[in-house]
Amino acid sequence: MIEKLKTLIDAGRVPHALVIDGGTYESRLACAKELAAALLGETEKVMADVHPDVITVLPEEKKKTLSVEIIRDMREDAYIIPNENERKVYIIAKAELMLDYAQNALLKILEEPPQYATFVLLCDTHSCLLGTVQSRVAVFTLDDEAANAEDETYAECLSLARDLASKIATRDNFALLTAVSCFDKNFDQLNPTLDALSAILRDALVLSAGGVNCISGAENEARLLANSLSANELIARSEGIADIVKAINIYGNKNLTLTRLVSKLSGGPND
Repeated sequence: MIEKLKTLIDAGRVPHALVIDGGTYESRLACAKELAAALLGETEKVMADVHPDVITVLPEEKKKTLSVEIIRDMREDAYIIPNENERKVYIIAKAELMLDYAQNALLKILEEPPQYATFVLLCDTHSCLLGTVQSRVAVFTLDDEAANAEDETYAECLSLARDLASKIATRDNFALLTAVSCFDKNFDQLNPTLDALSAILRDALVLSAGGVNCISGAENEARLLANSLSANELIARSEGIADIVKAINIYGNKNLTLTRLVSKLSGGPND
């Protein structure tokens, strides 16, 4: 299991909803089960797939999508108190198969979840999720074996994300433009920086709603955003980042991407 997630488990600060992406389907599922076992304090039953309070949500047999009906059924079940434990864990094993209707149905429970419920979404990349869903989950990415410099890279990108968050909070568009321009020479840092910025915006939404569970490592910047932007503005920035991430993955046009990024982060008109 990735180090950041271990730290949150030890501190008792696991968010009510999170995404595990990267790696393989098998490694994501194993990580989710390990998390569930740690949360419930029961390893044997969880790993054997027989614990009644760990529910794996999958598409119906021979179906290519995770239907809205399945998500609605999960949502109803979530309001039934746990059977044997004080917590329930729902593992949405192939979250990338949810179409927009299903994601919107999921959003309703993510906005007002029961205190005892934890939702774990597994997918290849969190960019497959709607911006509104992304803004309400914490993202944890499994390492590829070839990339072991994650801690150093993450720290550097988190620093860049904190700077961007501060510029967004002060609504200084010229300073924001200057900050974004650094990616002209370090374009490979843009994706992980936007991941970190998404986490800060997610924390800002939590704080603006009266929550206290910050997981981005940038609580000060999250508070600045929560005090400076409305919830709708925070969601718009999160959705804008999701659009940019998709553009990077599909087109990779550096100049156009950076120009659009400044517009999305400053709250400019959609293009």
